[in-house]
Amino acid sequence: MAQYGGIGGIGGIGGIGGIGGIGGMTGIGGFLGAQDPGGYSAVTTHGLQTTAEGLLHLTMPGVATAGTPLPFDDTANNDRWATWVRGSLYVSEFLSRVSYEAKDTNGTKSIALSFENHDAVELVLPSDALLAEQCSHVRDYADLRGDRGAEIVSQLGFPTEYFAMILGMHAAQHGKTIELITATQVMAAHVAMIAKHALAVRRPDQIDGRILPMIPTPGHGSFPSAHATEAYAVLTVLEALATSWDGFNDLENRIAMLRGLAERIAVNRTVAGVHYPIDSWAGAVLGTAIGKVILNIAGHTGVPVEELRYEPQNQDFSDFDFTQNGSTMGVHICGQFQTSAAPHFSWLWGKALSETQKV
Repeated sequence: MAQYGGIGGIGGIGGIGGIGGIGGMTGIGGFLGAQDPGGYSAVTTHGLQTTAEGLLHLTMPGVATAGTPLPFDDTANNDRWATWVRGSLYVSEFLSRVSYEAKDTNGTKSIALSFENHDAVELVLPSDALLAEQCSHVRDYADLRGDRGAEIVSQLGFPTEYFAMILGMHAAQHGKTIELITATQVMAAHVAMIAKHALAVRRPDQIDGRILPMIPTPGHGSFPSAHATEAYAVLTVLEALATSWDGFNDLENRIAMLRGLAERIAVNRTVAGVHYPIDSWAGAVLGTAIGKVILNIAGHTGVPVEELRYEPQNQDFSDFDFTQNGSTMGVHICGQFQTSAAPHFSWLWGKALSETQKV
């Protein structure tokens, strides 16, 4: 069983959603460079140098003191670090507990993903015949491209703004909640890429030349959809967070819209011509499990992780079917587990909880 112990094992392919060549070589995706000044301009560098030379004569001789030592290996230091540094901590904390096994059982191929040695999700490889059948759904969705073009292009990366719209969030008041969303998206993207690699499913336009995607086809496998994985992971985490805030008089409406948004983000990738509906099914299964794992390691109690297996069928995707009819459409609940809390995700969850919408 393959094991991932941090950001080193996956490098630059992690945390990039479904769009390919973004994320550098760090594997921290949406955290890349956040709160870090990075490289200065040549003029600023020269100006800092000459200013330092011009000011040093004003100082008095003496010995510098280190001051009080900072806590050793302690989340009390987290507020001191740039956001992207915390992003590395989240990735390491999460992926050190992830493992997978590519299985071939009497000709049925699948990938089984585990967390802390608990079976979490198994995705069965779709047949070539099923992929060919699914192409008709992809072609039918092309009629929506005119209406959804702006959504599709603006959701190429992590569509955090869309989730923020529903919960009335902005960066000044909800910085740590947005950081939690980003952390969830990055973890979901990493795990989705593991599954995509193992299952190696061709994109719809590689099966049917009539599909003609409206955006460049990403450079990785189709099944599962990373966008669906990320959207359903964020949905799962935000539903628990918004409920814990206990500050919305219209919470039921907002959660309904969060569910509708997760579905819409997933389906938009089929509209664009780069995903089959079964990719969204697999992503919703995987993302829901990842969201619940994140709640567990963040110390949010009472949310067991269901062990899920998805056997793809020739179905269109909708959130109603996923939540109400999944058991008849290939989604099987095989058990459940809970896992232990982790310090950095628990720290972040506590910070997000303090950004309550309660007035």
